[in-house]
Amino acid sequence: MGANSWQEFLQGDEAAFSKLYCGYFNELFAYGLKIGFDEEVCKDAIQDVFYKIFISRKQLTYIRNIESYLLHCLKNRLFDIHNVESKINYINYNDILLEDENSVVEKIIEKESELLLKDSIKQSMSILPPKQRKIIYFHYRLNLSFDEIAALLEMKPDAVKKSAYRALQKMKESRQLKNTLFSFFLSFF
Repeated sequence: MGANSWQEFLQGDEAAFSKLYCGYFNELFAYGLKIGFDEEVCKDAIQDVFYKIFISRKQLTYIRNIESYLLHCLKNRLFDIHNVESKINYINYNDILLEDENSVVEKIIEKESELLLKDSIKQSMSILPPKQRKIIYFHYRLNLSFDEIAALLEMKPDAVKKSAYRALQKMKESRQLKNTLFSFFLSFF
């Protein structure tokens, strides 16, 4: 639904824009509530996101995954609203720590490890069917419960749990196979 409607909208079909809005509203609304914002703020932020998309559609042709893009935009908009409302302009200079060279090197190593882990997870996720990928994303990235995911995907909670378990097993097997192949090829050197 999303990819087709998105492409149609980019080509000027305003009915497709309406489909996108209706199709993603509940998911975006649930996400906004989940990260701690009240209903009215979530609704306003969703309106803002879709308004911005509508007026700048010609610059958005590069977007391939509309769902991820919408979630990212909503999160940013909600935090922008929060920052304006809270007027966060205060910097406590006592909280700023001076870093020595060792901590900088440690941070670089930590960042590199993080990137390698993200790449590994991304590769493991790519072998999953779309529904399992979505369940894993909702549960581990958006911190939605299995009941919340079941409601969003119109599934039973037990089916969501089983699907998540199977997805994790596939990802684990994929990593084990990759590690085995890597070890096998290293034995030749």
